[in-house]
Amino acid sequence: MPEPITQVEQQTSLDTDKQVIFAKQEPILAPITVYEAMARALKYNLNHRVKLMEHAVADGQSDLAKFSLLPDLIATAGYRGRDNFNASSSRSTATGQQSLVTSTSQDRSRKIFDFTLSWNLLDFGISYFQAKQEANRVLVAEESRRKTAQLLMQEVRTAFWRMAGTQQLEGEIDKILSSARQSLKDVQGIESERLAAPLAILQYEKKDLLEIIRKLEELSETLRLAKTELASLLGISPSQKFQLKLPEKLAFQAPKISLAIDKMEEMALQLRPELREEIYNNRITKEETHKAMLRLLPGIELRTGYNYDTNSYLLNNNWVELSGLISQNLMELISAPARFSQIDAQKKLGDTRRLSVYMAVLTQVHLSYQQFLVADQQYKRTLELDGINQKISKYIITDAENDAKSGLERIRATTNALMSRLQTLEAYAGIQSSLGRVYVSLGLDPLPVFIENYDITTLASSIEAVDKNWQSGEFPVVTKPGADKLSAVDSSVVKKN
Repeated sequence: MPEPITQVEQQTSLDTDKQVIFAKQEPILAPITVYEAMARALKYNLNHRVKLMEHAVADGQSDLAKFSLLPDLIATAGYRGRDNFNASSSRSTATGQQSLVTSTSQDRSRKIFDFTLSWNLLDFGISYFQAKQEANRVLVAEESRRKTAQLLMQEVRTAFWRMAGTQQLEGEIDKILSSARQSLKDVQGIESERLAAPLAILQYEKKDLLEIIRKLEELSETLRLAKTELASLLGISPSQKFQLKLPEKLAFQAPKISLAIDKMEEMALQLRPELREEIYNNRITKEETHKAMLRLLPGIELRTGYNYDTNSYLLNNNWVELSGLISQNLMELISAPARFSQIDAQKKLGDTRRLSVYMAVLTQVHLSYQQFLVADQQYKRTLELDGINQKISKYIITDAENDAKSGLERIRATTNALMSRLQTLEAYAGIQSSLGRVYVSLGLDPLPVFIENYDITTLASSIEAVDKNWQSGEFPVVTKPGADKLSAVDSSVVKKN
């Protein structure tokens, strides 16, 4: 009968999982830079860790497939016994009379041992191509991990700068929100004591204050959501408190991409994990054709073994046996046309899918680059508008203070200036997100070969160095067309004009 999990078992599992998820993480002792955030995501993000384990499993499966190339070595030891003798007699085929007395040539109980080495050449050939398929599946798993890591770094970049913008304004939001709430209480006191016309209070003060408070509360909630999103990407508890380390000046310099669009296309076609993954899948399909061809051949099995039998009637109790067999499964010949047809269909599907990915890669390169240009233009316009809005806010606040008016105008002007600054920060986060999409579309990933062996500081320094090279126009040298092997990245870099 099925036994449902008990509450105690579930709680035990949850406690164990919680310890495993957050165990062995380097503590956060200082504000986090964007590169440290990327490093933490690469080491502790669960989705990326799943891809690492999938790659490890595929690698182990490839190692196991190699053992199938070896011959079978079977050792047998046993005991055989019966309650009577294995006796027999002979009868003449001519007269029908028994020609010999009943006799036996086997002990009632005996021990047997043998070591047999067998090797089927057909199975060896099929196992050889199967091992090549498993090796290509390891490469497919590696490309899948690269893709996950690239998308993860782009998401971290976006979430980091979103949280950075709201973190810069967190103190000001709380200060203005406190003033707005106090003003709302004052207005409510005036309304309750009927010191002014109720309609004027409702239309011009209470309504405006409530709108301002709503906007400020939305900004405060945006901060919490951005922090939770980034914490999830970094693999840390959402309840853990942490701060971001930002540049001293808020007016960040917009990043640049000094790479021609045709060079970007060439780089993407060489480095994108999706295209490389399809090439490896085509290799796997090709090896399936070789396996199907081998199955049409007869199997040749060579067998040798050492045998020992304690039967006392035997002249030789131990002997070496040699044999050779040729066998053919005739049903393989019958099903061969259907099998080759299916493999051909798979090959055509793979080719079509690869062409589809080819066009998708080119489209994504152009789209991401155009989106980056648009984001860059929007950031510049937002900076100009923010400068104007800040000046207008100062004039309004100064006039309101000189006229000794209510704090509503000052609160409204301060809120508008705050919203303008937030829009500027969001525009900068947008251009950083667009930059990350460009890097993903090019298939770039500044990752060391071994991630688990690096601490956060070392890994962050590596990512920062590569990222700064990209921003200065230095990109990896990809394999030239006609090379024997498809290599991801050369160790050198080149300046792109």
